[in-house]
Amino acid sequence: MGGVEFFESKVRPLLVRHCYECHSEEHQEQQGGLLLDRASGWLGGGDTGKAVIPGEADASLLVRAVRYDDSDLQMPPDGKLSDEEIKVLEQWISGGAIGPAEDMGDTEFSQLGDQEVLFDRAKEHWAFRPPRDTVPPVASNKKWNESTIDRFVFAKLKDHGITPSPIADTRTLCRRLHFDLIGLPPSSAQITEFQAAFEQNADSAIADTITRLMQDPCYGQHMSRMWLDVVRYADTDSTYRPDTKTPHYFPFAFTYRDYVVDSFNADKPYDRFLVEQFAADELGYGDGDREIAALGFFGVGPYANRSQAESLDDWIDLTTRGLMGLTVACARCHDHKYEPVPTVDYYSLRGVFASLDRIHPLDEEKQPAVDGYRASEEETADYKKQLAKIMKQIDAAGGKKAKGNNRSIAEKIRETDLAQLWAFHPGAPAHAMVVRDKQSRPRSFVFVRGDGASRGEPAPSRFLKILDSEQEVFGEEASLRMQLAQRIADPDNPLTARVIVNRVWGSLMGAYLVATPSDFGLQGTAPTHPELLDHLAIDFVEHGWSIKYLVRQIVSSQTYLQRSRHRDDAAAEDRENHLLWRANRKRLSIEELRDSLLQVAQQLDSTVGGRPGPLWEGDYTRRRSIYGFINRFNLDPTLGAFDFPSPMQSQSRRGESVVAPQALFTMNAGFVVDQAKAVTQTKRFLDCATDAERISCLFDVVLQRQPAENEITKVERLLEFQARFTDKPSRFDESPWPMVVQALMMSNEFQYFD
Repeated sequence: MGGVEFFESKVRPLLVRHCYECHSEEHQEQQGGLLLDRASGWLGGGDTGKAVIPGEADASLLVRAVRYDDSDLQMPPDGKLSDEEIKVLEQWISGGAIGPAEDMGDTEFSQLGDQEVLFDRAKEHWAFRPPRDTVPPVASNKKWNESTIDRFVFAKLKDHGITPSPIADTRTLCRRLHFDLIGLPPSSAQITEFQAAFEQNADSAIADTITRLMQDPCYGQHMSRMWLDVVRYADTDSTYRPDTKTPHYFPFAFTYRDYVVDSFNADKPYDRFLVEQFAADELGYGDGDREIAALGFFGVGPYANRSQAESLDDWIDLTTRGLMGLTVACARCHDHKYEPVPTVDYYSLRGVFASLDRIHPLDEEKQPAVDGYRASEEETADYKKQLAKIMKQIDAAGGKKAKGNNRSIAEKIRETDLAQLWAFHPGAPAHAMVVRDKQSRPRSFVFVRGDGASRGEPAPSRFLKILDSEQEVFGEEASLRMQLAQRIADPDNPLTARVIVNRVWGSLMGAYLVATPSDFGLQGTAPTHPELLDHLAIDFVEHGWSIKYLVRQIVSSQTYLQRSRHRDDAAAEDRENHLLWRANRKRLSIEELRDSLLQVAQQLDSTVGGRPGPLWEGDYTRRRSIYGFINRFNLDPTLGAFDFPSPMQSQSRRGESVVAPQALFTMNAGFVVDQAKAVTQTKRFLDCATDAERISCLFDVVLQRQPAENEITKVERLLEFQARFTDKPSRFDESPWPMVVQALMMSNEFQYFD
């Protein structure tokens, strides 16, 4: 979430509730000389000095005041903010205290928030217009004339006097296709087979490889990660129990994750995919159906155990930013400052979601079962045994209260022991985390300045005005969420197809056509190739909203197949490669890195679906990383070091940092050492008779190629160096070969692909 967006959706509502009454222009109050409704106010400060020092939360008077650290400076005076609210302010200031660009009195910004002006601007904005299918120009290069993608890209390059790059070599292409489509490296045998087929018929070799990879169950496991980032998937809530030192578990979140994987593998039409996640129960799915787990779209989000207002805000943000690229949540307290979204539109959507009840994550009896999860007789018997023990403890606790806690002992046992049993035991039943319509629909009103105690005009449930000028009120006869889903997935909605096409393009190409994937509004970035984006969106819908069709079109193109080598002539005109004159080199995500380590060590468990397991510690799972346990409250530090996004809100894209903890992980992590050892314990390696054969074997297994002469020399020197210290204790049990493997695993060649 961007800085201004974070301010508008998180910080401003907090300031409105607790500070504006005494420190805002609107209330004509400037107590202590301080205004908090503008950047110049909090930066300039009041009578006691600067209220905010960007980047330094601890040094900021505002933070000191809300923490109640100083008996002479405590704000707000009617009571201390909650710990969560204080953390929001700390996070905002630590991130630079980014707020609205305007000061309310500045004439330069006097039109900000003026919805009439913003709607006028929106009439000319590319994203709010229906996509137009332009006939792509004919390319003078025959090979670049076969795909409409290539014709659009070639024309753009030609306009700037740039020629495209040649096709990449066969080893690079094989690795690229494998990583992009299934998230795993090919074996050396697969590369050899691809090279042989390529020599016979390059087009057929590429097409056949794409088909094979998209039919592999690993395809859905890999492609689903993009979607799970968008829907902020995790296996816990966002809160923590200090008394039990455990998170609030979502024991059945995994059924939603598996639904997503299954949908990508089955190439479920994207419009159907969206509607199921809003209203699977309204489509006739129920107890036992795998599709009922689609309602986890709502169920697995944060705030299940916190205020309804935050949960509703999260659902609105997920729906609008995640699916349509609009920052509607910024209109919670006032008309959107930058987009054609009046406050009433926010509350019209809020009315849709306020009509829902989310079933408590531990209320098993109200959650429908999900079939297809089989356990062995031994696993089932052990689960029943463990369940009986826990239920006996719950019964024995009766109504006793936990010490120093308002919760009962029985409730604590349910939230810890029982929740963990359901979350991790392979013999436990599987359920869906669902929502239900309330028996009566609450009326929705605008909350003036976001204050629930201050009702304004009615806000009937309907679609956004910028996408539906008539704003017909949703009917009483059908589910509100179903009607909303149908508007989102309508082929005439100019945003939905464009947004998902851009997400898929970015995941495969390493750069987006629209650089702000969750912001297609007036403040978003314009597309680098608008005609291409529109063409892909129209083509996508015409081909049944098929993700696999879209993926095939992209990875079959010459644009995708180019080599990634730098060229001074092209870079002089287009340094950032926005025009796509070469492929983008990509670093493995943390999931791809972990899975590749397991793959080359022959440790990867191909089991599909099921409960999550630990990724690194103890008896960690050997399955794909998508099946790892994700703690939303306390995100795994290794994941965080490798830019795994916070599941607290919908994520538009992953960062690409290069920091020391990443190198330290591959140097020291027990998980990496385990895989290095495992490579040297395979039959193939043990059958090698000489050091030369062993070196050749390790390069072939880890990097899928043979070593060069200078690389052989370097390894031999490493072996000689290690031999000098054979009397020293070693984590490799005196064998030098795992160290060689680990050195290869640490290389850029292993962790990047071209």
